[in-house]
Amino acid sequence: MIEKYENRVHTEHVVLDIGQGIGALIIYTTKALRGYQIDVSLKGNPTAKRVHTDVLERRIGGRLVCAAVFAELPEGEYITWSDPAETFTITSGSIAELNWRDSNIYVPPVSSANTERQETPSNLSSILPPRYQGGKKVSSAPMGTAPMQYAENGQVAWNEMWTSFCDLALAGGPPHRDTLLEPVPPDEVRANIPGYESVLTEIERGLRLVTGLPVLRSERLGWIGLQCQSEEMAQWLLRAIIVENICVRREGTILFLPAGPDFRLEKEIKNVITVTAKTHHYWLEHLNQ
Repeated sequence: MIEKYENRVHTEHVVLDIGQGIGALIIYTTKALRGYQIDVSLKGNPTAKRVHTDVLERRIGGRLVCAAVFAELPEGEYITWSDPAETFTITSGSIAELNWRDSNIYVPPVSSANTERQETPSNLSSILPPRYQGGKKVSSAPMGTAPMQYAENGQVAWNEMWTSFCDLALAGGPPHRDTLLEPVPPDEVRANIPGYESVLTEIERGLRLVTGLPVLRSERLGWIGLQCQSEEMAQWLLRAIIVENICVRREGTILFLPAGPDFRLEKEIKNVITVTAKTHHYWLEHLNQ
């Protein structure tokens, strides 16, 4: 029987192609992530493609370690597609390192993990709603663009726009956005405070309508907070939202979603509210299992 590539111990040397304008990254992980695929992308660049590599078990210096090796990355600021996300800097001719060995890092299911490993306690089936359990096929069809609905007072009726949602990207369905929606730099917010306040007001109103949860202003510019009912709920929603290509961070039971002064009503504002509505809908189903 031939042992699978990601399961065997790798003793071969890794060639790092670093030099002018190119660096490398090594992420050290726990054994639980062996075989999983880790994605990274340039931070702040919505058109940047993700780069991925597998976590492999390697023998280095006489001891076994699990690591993901990115042999060549153009220099720049990067972000990992994980929960929590980490930022790191690639510099020309240098090797950056991240240590996840003592951290509880969740890697979204864009991975090469096989079925056997997904049956461990950290698998997806334990965190997905009932409809995805038992091997149900997930639809790859995206959700149709919902037309904007307006109330009599002229405001968007966010709670009347959707009758159904496409499958969760967390379960293998299509992500809501093609590119990652990130918060804008604080300097851009300070340059247009009236526009920022207008965006916050609309996102705040929309989030309340689609979830019924309290919405909080963040002390950090570029974010708006959603107060979840528990840490379990916050963690579940964070995992579901990030793979819909909306940047999100968590502080205890509060989720922080991106907001910027140039967010448009039918684009970025609608993206944030739609993804929150979708993932909250599936959370309620998950809660009732």
